[in-house]
Amino acid sequence: MGKTMIALRTVTWDDQGPEVAVVGELDVHTVAAIEQRLNRVADRGADLVLDLSGLAFCDSSGISLFLRLNRRCARSGARLLLDRVPPLLAKSMRVLGADRELCCRWG
Repeated sequence: MGKTMIALRTVTWDDQGPEVAVVGELDVHTVAAIEQRLNRVADRGADLVLDLSGLAFCDSSGISLFLRLNRRCARSGARLLLDRVPPLLAKSMRVLGADRELCCRWG
């Protein structure tokens, strides 16, 4: 079994809030590697944009992370935007109904 990799990269951070690129494979094995860091950003109360164009793969645990993060942002008075959502992930989100709760720009 190969090791899956995931990384976060801050693209911008301005008065509107941060834009963070999520790069790699987001699955049951990698969610924990980024969730705490994303939670700290969400807790700051600024809108958060996640650029998902660099995701090679995302399973339901990654989508669950986005839903948890969205609720966390809302509790701190902020919004989460998933930007450049890859087509396969967009399809999975629609099948699971996550697109009804999450604010997305399809990529």
